[in-house]
Amino acid sequence: MAKALYGLIGYPAMHSKSPRMQNAAMQDLQLDAMYQAFEFAPTKMNEEIQKLKLRNIHGFNVTMPYKKAIIDYLDEVDPVAKKLQSVNTVKKINDKWVGTSTDGPGFWHTIKNDPQKVVLIGTGGAARAIISSKPNGIKLSVFNRNSRRFPEHQQQMKDLFGIELQKLSEIDKDLQDADLIINATNAGMRDNESVLTEQDFLQAKNTAHVVDIIYRDFPTKFMENARSAGLTAENGENMLIAQGVLSFQFWFGQNAPEELMTEMVHS
Repeated sequence: MAKALYGLIGYPAMHSKSPRMQNAAMQDLQLDAMYQAFEFAPTKMNEEIQKLKLRNIHGFNVTMPYKKAIIDYLDEVDPVAKKLQSVNTVKKINDKWVGTSTDGPGFWHTIKNDPQKVVLIGTGGAARAIISSKPNGIKLSVFNRNSRRFPEHQQQMKDLFGIELQKLSEIDKDLQDADLIINATNAGMRDNESVLTEQDFLQAKNTAHVVDIIYRDFPTKFMENARSAGLTAENGENMLIAQGVLSFQFWFGQNAPEELMTEMVHS
């Protein structure tokens, strides 16, 4: 009998360390399951999702750019993910596809410097998940680049969270006070772009910690600029592990081997 199929959908997706991490966890707990990446362009989404349904997939993760688009294909979405319009984990329950988001709790699980003031750049699915699950007592300022959709994003932030979205060009004052600076945009995922320069980071206090939720095998320009300014910076690998642990628990109803999963991503 074939193993139960789990996976990841995204574009790109083949670079992901999720299969290595999740397959190791499944083998460790002797589960009759396997996990693989499915990469397809947005123009092929409808066709590829139908294929996954025919393959009787038991659960999957969702990464950019499908966290919002996947909702149209699901039977149920939990209240938080519905509010955020962002799903990163899907499970088949009684022939229904049910969506949730482990991004936000996964992110905050990785933050160890107990920040009081946080600057977040971005308004997409991951950004909204991080905002929605922020611990009490944190003062959060949210910024985005000024584009033709800025007023739409501004209204969305106000409606969802009661937050006043600010233009990236006005970030200077908040950078000076921030304990934690987060890039939750996709700038730098496929290129050498950064939403902040080294000069920007030089305005921050030297104890500020920087997280770029993008992960790849070499530092993003955002991380390089932060480190050049003397700040500590990390990529999204720890977030990947933490949300992966929560996804595993959602699928299988048991604790995931977090140490092993961490080892597989960092090795």
